[in-house]
Amino acid sequence: MDNYWKQYQHTLDRIEKEKPQTFDGLKAILDLFEPPSSGEAFFPGGADETLGDSLSKAGWHIDWREGDYLWLGTSQTGELISYVEGDLCRGNAFKPRRD
Repeated sequence: MDNYWKQYQHTLDRIEKEKPQTFDGLKAILDLFEPPSSGEAFFPGGADETLGDSLSKAGWHIDWREGDYLWLGTSQTGELISYVEGDLCRGNAFKPRRD
């Protein structure tokens, strides 16, 4: 396994262990792996384990999902994050789709 995938997995493992429940807490972990792109934070897809999977293990609920590339998550404290093809932003970017 090359260094990139080791760091990818390390990032997911850290999320599962530390269980961040705020966007800022999650961003602090993600920014150590990849800098933000178009959103406020970034985490790429492309592996068997995804950010959504690790957040679920950390206590987040994935409220809406369209594949692994678009989803909306809610922390145990009620904080919302939107994931759009690797880019994460605070809040619900899919407001028309959510009840």
